[in-house]
Amino acid sequence: MIFALPWINYLYLLDAHSHFAFEGWITLALMLLLVQELLPVPFTKRSIYQGSYCALVLSAYGIFLTMLFNNNSFLAGFFPSLFILVTYIFGWMFLDDIRKSPVNKTTFLLSVSAIISLVVSSAGPFTLMWLHATKSMNATLYRDASYFYLHLLYNGFFSLTVFALLFNKLYPKISKKTQQNFHLFAILICLSIFPSLFLSFLWQDPNHLFHIMALTGSILIFLSVGWFILSALPLLKYSTMGLSPVRYILILSIGAFILKMFLQGLTIFPVLGNAVFGDRPVIIGYLHLIFLGFVTPFILAYYLQKDLLNIKIKLTVYGIIVLMAGVACNEITLLLQGLGAMFLKGSVVYSWLLWVISICLMIGAILIFTARIKSRVHFQVMEKA
Repeated sequence: MIFALPWINYLYLLDAHSHFAFEGWITLALMLLLVQELLPVPFTKRSIYQGSYCALVLSAYGIFLTMLFNNNSFLAGFFPSLFILVTYIFGWMFLDDIRKSPVNKTTFLLSVSAIISLVVSSAGPFTLMWLHATKSMNATLYRDASYFYLHLLYNGFFSLTVFALLFNKLYPKISKKTQQNFHLFAILICLSIFPSLFLSFLWQDPNHLFHIMALTGSILIFLSVGWFILSALPLLKYSTMGLSPVRYILILSIGAFILKMFLQGLTIFPVLGNAVFGDRPVIIGYLHLIFLGFVTPFILAYYLQKDLLNIKIKLTVYGIIVLMAGVACNEITLLLQGLGAMFLKGSVVYSWLLWVISICLMIGAILIFTARIKSRVHFQVMEKA
C-alpha cells in the first residue's frame, strides 16, 4: 500500500487478488489443458468437465467479489468451498480417465502427482477457515497452513502440470535415452514435493525430524533440477523449431523454473532460510517467480503454439512483450526491495516502482485479451473464406 483508498479495504483487496489469480487464471487454464491435451476426444467432451470449467469460473468471480467487498460474509466462505469441491470432482474424474488414456509413463506420473497435490492442498484453506471460525490467535498454525497450501499449489500442482504438458508434447520427438532421463527427473521432482514442504517450516525452529525431512527435500530438489538440466541439453537441437516467440517465452519459463528450484533448495541453510521467510518482498518475489515467471509464460507459449493466440496479429506480440517486461522488472524490484529490507536500507521508491510495474502488467494482460478477441474474429473470417 502506497496511498490511502478509503472505499477499499486493502487486506480484502490483497486476498481477492491472490485467490482470483489462483482460481480464475492458472488453475482454470491448467485444468483445461490437462483435459484437452492428455485425454482422448470422447473424454474431453464429457459434461462433467464442461460443468467443472463453468463452476470454476463461477467460484473464481464469487471469491473475487465477496473477498473484495465483504471478507467476513457467508459467501466469502461458500465460494472457496465450492472451488475445493469442484477440484475434488474434477480430480476424481481425471484420475479415472487418465488411466485409460494412451499417455507416456512420464506424463502419467506427473499429471497424477499434480492432481493429488491440488486435492491435498485443500487442507490448508480448510485449516484457515477453522482458525477463522474459532477466532484462534495461533499465528504459527496460520502461517504453516498458508505455506502448506502454497507449497502444494505452486511446487506441486502448477509445476508438475507444466511438465506433464511439456513432456506430452516432446516425447514423440526425442530419443529413448532422453525419455528415460526425463522420466528419472519426473520421479525425483515428484519425490521432492513432500519432504521439501518441511523447508517452509524451518522458520519456527522445529525438531530434528523436521530438519531431516527438509534436508531430504533440499537434496531431492538439487538432484531433480540438476538432472533436468543434463536431460534438457540434447533438446537444444530442437531450439530452432517452432515459432520464435514460443521459443523465447519457453526459455524464459524454464529459466525461471531452474532459478526457483535453486532458491528453494538453498533455504535449507538457516542464514538464508530465516532471511527469506522473514522478508515479505522476498516471499512475494519467489511466489511471483513461479506464478508470473514460470507458469504464466508457459501457458501463453502453449496458447501461441495451439493458435489460441494468433501471432500474426501484432497486438499479440506487443501484449506479450509488455507483460514479460513487466514480469522481469517486477522480479528485479522485489529482489532489490528484499535486499534493502535485509540490510535496513528500505525505500518508499520500491513501492511506487511496484505500483507502476503492476500497471504495466495490467496493460500487457489487456493487450493479450484484446488480441485474443481479434484472433477469434480472424479465425471466423478464415473459416468463412
